[in-house]
Amino acid sequence: MKRIEHVFLLAAFIAFTSCESQKTDREIEDAFVKKYAPKDLNTHGFTLAVDSKVPEVHQLFNDLSANFYFYGDKDEFEKKAKKVKELDPNYPSGVLMGGFYEQDPEKYKEKVTKAYELSKKTTLKSERDIMQAEYSLLVEGDYTKAKKYFKKVVDMYPDSAAAIWSLGMAYYYNDELDEAYECYKKSTELIPNLPKGYEFMSAVLAWKGDKKGALEYLEKAKKHGANAKNDIYFAEFEHIVYYNNDLYKKVVESIEKAFTYGDLFRNSESLKKTYELSKKKLDSINGI
Repeated sequence: MKRIEHVFLLAAFIAFTSCESQKTDREIEDAFVKKYAPKDLNTHGFTLAVDSKVPEVHQLFNDLSANFYFYGDKDEFEKKAKKVKELDPNYPSGVLMGGFYEQDPEKYKEKVTKAYELSKKTTLKSERDIMQAEYSLLVEGDYTKAKKYFKKVVDMYPDSAAAIWSLGMAYYYNDELDEAYECYKKSTELIPNLPKGYEFMSAVLAWKGDKKGALEYLEKAKKHGANAKNDIYFAEFEHIVYYNNDLYKKVVESIEKAFTYGDLFRNSESLKKTYELSKKKLDSINGI
């Protein structure tokens, strides 16, 4: 009788573990988030899992994602990124986003590398794949490898604008502009007011020589919150698009305003060059 009971218990255990092993990666991650994230978590429309057992980190990371994609305040971003590192110093994406405003390329690569090394011990597959993709993209410069890992994350999270937008960046760096454009477009379909999506749709069209199209989506990005003050890279791109559309007066006035945002803007070679070229064009038009 005892032997029969043992056999029954063993069969039940095998059946239970078999069911557990049949769970998809997404189901495993959703269960993890459900267990550790705060009940009132505001994802801001982003759906990527947060690989931390600290509930506050889940909200802070989503806030940081929203800050990035919606051009939030730099000081607020850095304050929250610092808090994430204090609460969970081994959270890979926290380390990565903590270096977001690092201007020194080598120091930035160090932070990306640290995040990648931490991700090797992570609980969630998507975190490992994202860090592998970011490392390949930003340190190795291996865009094909980055695409491979970003695709894995998109397969797990087809409803994530952040994952799809990131895949678009791998395509973009690899000069696969049509594929990049489709990713950025899809990100704006998932979150219709996503300015980062429209900005890079504009960037793709600019590279393809579609000046009017680039201007159209640049203005759409601005309509939804893109702004030069919180993102110098957007400031530099914005004025190139205006210059290419012969909006020289707008370039001059806008860059003069940008110069008031601080030394980073005043020292931008791109802004200074675009400003000088636009001034010359205006002087020529005015017969000076």
